Amino acid sequence: MSDEDPYRHISQTSETQREAYLRRSSLHFLECAIHLCASHMSLEDVAQILEAEARMLREHG
Repeated sequence: MSDEDPYRHISQTSETQREAYLRRSSLHFLECAIHLCASHMSLEDVAQILEAEARMLREHG
């Protein structure tokens, strides 16, 4: 008889799917936020803001 938890595979699959869902949701939110900015600002301004955010993430990430 195996000592392995019979629900381990289900738990791992559940966690993997949860992480994938959160990633998709986060990317969707980001795309919506960028679209909103682009609707009310010049694309150059939006690009500059995103570049500044990317620099901060690289510096502090």
